[in-house]
Amino acid sequence: MASIDDILKNAKLPEASEEICLRGDLQRTHDELEAQLREAVKADQADDSLAGGGSARKIAEQIRDVEEQMREFTHPFGFRALPSREYRNLVEEHPPRKDNVNDAAFAANMATFPLSLIAACCIDPVMTVEQVTELADLLTEGQIMTLFMCAANLNRSGVDVPKSVLAFEILANTALNSKQRGRGGSRGGGSSAGSLAG
Repeated sequence: MASIDDILKNAKLPEASEEICLRGDLQRTHDELEAQLREAVKADQADDSLAGGGSARKIAEQIRDVEEQMREFTHPFGFRALPSREYRNLVEEHPPRKDNVNDAAFAANMATFPLSLIAACCIDPVMTVEQVTELADLLTEGQIMTLFMCAANLNRSGVDVPKSVLAFEILANTALNSKQRGRGGSRGGGSSAGSLAG
């Protein structure tokens, strides 16, 4: 059985990350190209040139380029939960406003707490509250809420050992294929020996 010293030594706070695209302006370009692509596909099909590199292919290449640009400007933000005492202290620094439903849900002032929590929990990149405020001026409310909820969930949730169904299936199939190859090899070896003996 582990001692409390071992437990304390091995304990680590949970971490998570969220990706944010900083080139939201390209979404409009992408949407417009998608609309053009649907029309071009109809025209190319009518001309029987879809496979021959008609206008649809050119627009599809433009869409691919826009998606690559958006991926290039999509950045991960890494978060680590605060020790429980630090989290409680931070909440207390932002007391909820009277009769505010959103504040009551988080027991904190939701006008000031989210940016402070993001700054306190974001470890990659490290940011001050002032820098988070600058970032918030360049992002949508939804994007800031994505970052805030990542930090909030880390601090307000427990940690369970995750179970990846996909990883389990891949490993199970790999093990099954290895066993089948092994059985096949022994059968081949047995038949060769039999024919030599015959």
